[in-house]
Amino acid sequence: MDKRKHIKLYTGSLIMLKGLANLLDSKNIPSLIKNVFESAILGGYGASENSNEIWVYEEDYDKAKTLLDEYLKDF
Repeated sequence: MDKRKHIKLYTGSLIMLKGLANLLDSKNIPSLIKNVFESAILGGYGASENSNEIWVYEEDYDKAKTLLDEYLKDF
């Protein structure tokens, strides 16, 4: 069983996070997107469309944060 821990990298829209996930993947940094918006709808609650989260392993956080900062310059 993998005992590595995830840490939240960023919260935003699903479209933005998909692009970021593709960038991370191209640099061999695995990520996990939590679709909080969809989960809230299925649970009968409301949520912002910009409340989705992307998570990375703790050991990849510093590299991922650097890529995130570069990625956000385009927005």
